Amino acid sequence: MGRFYMRFGLLLAVCVLLLAGCASAPMSQSAPMEYAPAAPAAEMYQEESSGGAFLAYDGDASLSNAVERKVIGRAALSLVVADTDAAVSAIESTVTAAGGFVANANFYKSGSEADRALAGSMTLRVPAEGLDALLAQLESLALSVESRTISREDVTDQYTDLTAQLTNLQATEQELLALLSDVRERPGSTAEDILQVHARMSEIRGQIEVIQGRRNLLDNLIGLATVEVNLTPDALSRPIVVAGWQPTGVARSALRGLVSALQWLGSAAIWLLIFFLPLALIAAIPLAALFWLLRWFIRRTRQGKASTAD
Repeated sequence: MGRFYMRFGLLLAVCVLLLAGCASAPMSQSAPMEYAPAAPAAEMYQEESSGGAFLAYDGDASLSNAVERKVIGRAALSLVVADTDAAVSAIESTVTAAGGFVANANFYKSGSEADRALAGSMTLRVPAEGLDALLAQLESLALSVESRTISREDVTDQYTDLTAQLTNLQATEQELLALLSDVRERPGSTAEDILQVHARMSEIRGQIEVIQGRRNLLDNLIGLATVEVNLTPDALSRPIVVAGWQPTGVARSALRGLVSALQWLGSAAIWLLIFFLPLALIAAIPLAALFWLLRWFIRRTRQGKASTAD
């Protein structure tokens, strides 16, 4: 019994010593960790004029998110040139050197018969990044610039939305492909199960092709700007041509005038015989009757006066 109390007292003494050691530990070990204030968010923007990248950095550089802007460039020029043929050749050379091509051309002869000149329009497709430089080169080929229009349409939202849809559909197609393989390997699967998965895959593939086509169209419009060029020949640079007298032309004009006069006279005669003559006869009947009555009345009056005088 004495040994028990001795062991119990020794154990109690060890516990008291342990508690005293824990209480004397420095408070810094249990103090909460202090955090340094966050550095202010860094922002940086970089923008290019046509089809360039738009970089937006918000927060730490390691968490930056770069968004590339998608821009469709269009321009229209109305140029007055001395020689349309020479201007067309120069424009074709300039566009080819810039990496573009002529998409459409429409030319026609304008002016009078003695002073006809070539005029028309061209549709050019040129790299978007060189649009401004190309416009300056085209303007240098003209005598004067009548009008100049430039427009840039931001289609970043449309392009991003199409890309997201395409990514989701492609992921769905991969899942359906894996499901199709699983259904084919499943022992209890039927042909109807396989056809259902295959039909869904065909539907997804059709949607992917439609969206891919729309994105390819945007890529084409973004990469190549469209330039409409209207060419007008300069009237002051045209040669002065004095037309000579042409007797045959005068004779033909006189003959045409004679034929027109004869046609008018023939038409008047037809109207006179068919329209005016019957009307004149109808109107002459009551006039003749009135004339006869007046004559008869005058004659009767004269006879009565003659009888009275006798």
